[in-house]
Amino acid sequence: MPRAAWILPVLLLPLAALAQSPGLPSDLGFQPVVSGLDRPLGVRHAGDTRLFVIQQGGQIRIVDAGVLRPTPFLDLGSTPPPLGFTSGGERGLLGLAFDPDYARNGRFYVYYTDGNGDSVVARYLRSGSDPQRADPGSAQVVLRVDQDFANHNGGDLHFGLDGMLYIGLGDGGSANDPCNRAQTLDPAELDGSSGCEADASFTGSGGDPDSRALLGKLLRIDVSLGGSGGERCGAGGSETGYGIPQDNPYAGSDGICDEIFASGLRNPYRFSVDRRHGDLWIGDVGQNTREEIDRLPAAAGGLNFGWRCREGFLATPGVSCPAPAAFTDPVADHPRSEARSITGGFRYRGPIAELSGLVFYGDFVTGRQFVLSRRSGAWVATTWRDQGGNPSGYGEGADGHLYMADYGGTLYRLVASSPTLFFSGMEADE
Repeated sequence: MPRAAWILPVLLLPLAALAQSPGLPSDLGFQPVVSGLDRPLGVRHAGDTRLFVIQQGGQIRIVDAGVLRPTPFLDLGSTPPPLGFTSGGERGLLGLAFDPDYARNGRFYVYYTDGNGDSVVARYLRSGSDPQRADPGSAQVVLRVDQDFANHNGGDLHFGLDGMLYIGLGDGGSANDPCNRAQTLDPAELDGSSGCEADASFTGSGGDPDSRALLGKLLRIDVSLGGSGGERCGAGGSETGYGIPQDNPYAGSDGICDEIFASGLRNPYRFSVDRRHGDLWIGDVGQNTREEIDRLPAAAGGLNFGWRCREGFLATPGVSCPAPAAFTDPVADHPRSEARSITGGFRYRGPIAELSGLVFYGDFVTGRQFVLSRRSGAWVATTWRDQGGNPSGYGEGADGHLYMADYGGTLYRLVASSPTLFFSGMEADE
């Protein structure tokens, strides 16, 4: 959950009352689909027309033909998962990803906070008798990570076009990454200062203390393989295991956790996969200065996005770090006057062809909606709506329609009846 989750939701204004940015369709906006949700954090699809909404309290709700089904697909609050369940603040059910072969194998994956406050990725199965329900007894732990503090859990999950599972993890929490997790690759260099020690409850239940080196990272694992060998720092206590893709940047005997695909992230609370090119678009929530959007090109493992050495394009004062050449700059960043808790969005690939290639995202605190367009070889960020509310997650339907979840309880869809205007000078989608 992004920072400031306790702020009361602000009602969305009527679309007609909102100022428009030049170059976007005048009737472009978010249209309500369903309300009555409880702290929704995102929406996913399983390859059909249904939408699956992630609720922080542990429920996955189904929206079918615009109707919210009364019975949850899965409810971790009523049937606790392995290792228990904690919700509140920035904890809870945070991520959901359906296996690319879900129609056949019924497998899906969730990211949640366990009863000890640590992070778990678990695999579930669809019910064998009811396709509108999961089998709550089928849960198996895949990956576990020891969390230092209660905040900055990250929590998003997505399968890439390569069939690998990508997992976003925050830096372990507190402020300014006191344990230096985001820049630590080698578990042998884990900071052992006060407050940064491995948790006895975590290690006592089979967790690997080296998993702390996974914090502040973007992970990439192969859930189609059983777990064996390698430097798998998150596999402690795993019931199903997972494999390491051979082209992961640190795969092999180099003393670095093999799951790591990218580093230097503070709290990649929401990210997405471009369904056309496979690039990852990451919204990294900032500390006190900048909010940033990062682009991780498909197969470009090993990038370091700079935290805690950099926040957005700026060097962090008082922090001694390697030369800036070692870091990958964000595509865009926003000062605190524009955004205070970024909710990373999606690159649009839906049926409104004129919008293809634009990246839509928002800010949880201010309710502002932003869009990235590419002009003269550079990405340009524009505020296109200042509508209030608390954008807490985005998602696509199987048909590519873009949806936005508002933390106050409503799911919206991006619509436009006559999208004839564009950003002036916007380059063709690559």
